[in-house]
Amino acid sequence: MYTSNNHTRFIRYLMLSLMLAMLILSVSGCGDKEPAQRKAFIDFLQTRILAKQTVSVPPLTEKEREQFGPYSDDYTLITDFHQQMNSEMNASLGPVFSSLNETVTVSKLLEKRDDLQKMVESSTHWREKLVILRKQADTRHTALKQPDDLKKVYDQAYTKVIVQPSEVAEQAFTLLPKVLTLVVAKSDFIKAQGKKVTISGNTLQFDKQATLDKYNAIQQQLLPLNAELIKLSRQMQSMVR
Repeated sequence: MYTSNNHTRFIRYLMLSLMLAMLILSVSGCGDKEPAQRKAFIDFLQTRILAKQTVSVPPLTEKEREQFGPYSDDYTLITDFHQQMNSEMNASLGPVFSSLNETVTVSKLLEKRDDLQKMVESSTHWREKLVILRKQADTRHTALKQPDDLKKVYDQAYTKVIVQPSEVAEQAFTLLPKVLTLVVAKSDFIKAQGKKVTISGNTLQFDKQATLDKYNAIQQQLLPLNAELIKLSRQMQSMVR
């Protein structure tokens, strides 16, 4: 037989046990979201990034952010890098290629000479900025704590959309100062000849063979470098088209 006090204590113990059980269930319920969030994020990386032939970095919708939970921050690493890299490339490579495309005639080359010289001076810093952006991304990547199944897929996506494009861009930025310097040197050489060179459209006629040989020497250095720069430019375009 329970006394009145014993009955009261029993009810209190029962209520306390129920409250603890509910608390445990509540906590475990929050933890149970992680596998679903991880699976949703893995599926996104596989279908929206790895399955694409080109480099694709789509922004997340609010629904996707909710589905991925804390893993949406891991994706922010990728989008941050691409926004910064695109900004750097639009401010540097865009004007360079536009100017180089306009120098197909001798008159345009001479006209653009000063602009190209300014680009020579700026281009030496463009690669440095890209290297810094990549180091920052790599540091954040290394610090991520991910389960093995997610890490495997995420690392593949990271290689595709960050490592490979940045390596191609770095090669282009390394080559740019050399190409621009030679283009300016060619312009200066032509201008220095004064009346000793005849310009007819896109054709040059020098008064001496020795002068022509010096001009051709510049061209022989420039042409393979320019061809490599065009190749890298097309490679970058093929990645993102």
